[in-house]
Amino acid sequence: MRLRLRAVVVVLLVSLFVAVMIPCVYSRYIRGETLYYISKVDNFRKENKTLPRGGVVFVGDSITDFCDLDKFYPGLDAVNRGIAGDVTYGVLRRMEESVYALAPELVVLLIGINDIARAHLPETTLENIREIISAIRVNCPDTAIIVQSVYPVNPKWRENYAKRNTPLVKELNAGIEALATEFGCTFANIYPYLVGDDGYLMDEYTKDGLHPNEKGYEVISSHLRPIIDEVLGADAAI
Repeated sequence: MRLRLRAVVVVLLVSLFVAVMIPCVYSRYIRGETLYYISKVDNFRKENKTLPRGGVVFVGDSITDFCDLDKFYPGLDAVNRGIAGDVTYGVLRRMEESVYALAPELVVLLIGINDIARAHLPETTLENIREIISAIRVNCPDTAIIVQSVYPVNPKWRENYAKRNTPLVKELNAGIEALATEFGCTFANIYPYLVGDDGYLMDEYTKDGLHPNEKGYEVISSHLRPIIDEVLGADAAI
């Protein structure tokens, strides 16, 4: 009888643990707080102790994280603050480590595609981007901001990429452009240079339907670098 009672208690405790922990872990995942995220932010804190101030900071998700800035943006004093899997909530949590501590001359922001994948409403994502821009304006008033359009995806490669559907990307980009206009930021509309006639990310520019391959990054940088140079030049002339 005692053994049965103990078994019942163990089962109840395990069930309670699962009932509490699974929603908690899922909630943290939805908001971008993964183990990889935590590790990257910790590394940012350490790197910031020795990095120079006043450069260009690229902030974003895996598309930024996996980009070789030295290769695709040569000669630019650039720091990579991309975290694979990140969402707008995650960027808001790490503003000190990713932006403020570096007092950059320019922030290049690309975020939002993972918000769509995790079922965040476009209005929620846009409100978070509004907060990101506002926070930079308050804490780094001399920092220029380039906000990129979210890039297209190609669900033909992976079925789960279908969650990041084209209408939602277009809706998000329209909202991002409006925010850039409202705050006087520069909007870098890279989307048209990557999308094919079918509305998807062109096969020749991706390695998996979401992330750019080398050719994709070359196309992106060929359009983004002149915008960066123009903003930095304009700032230097002021």
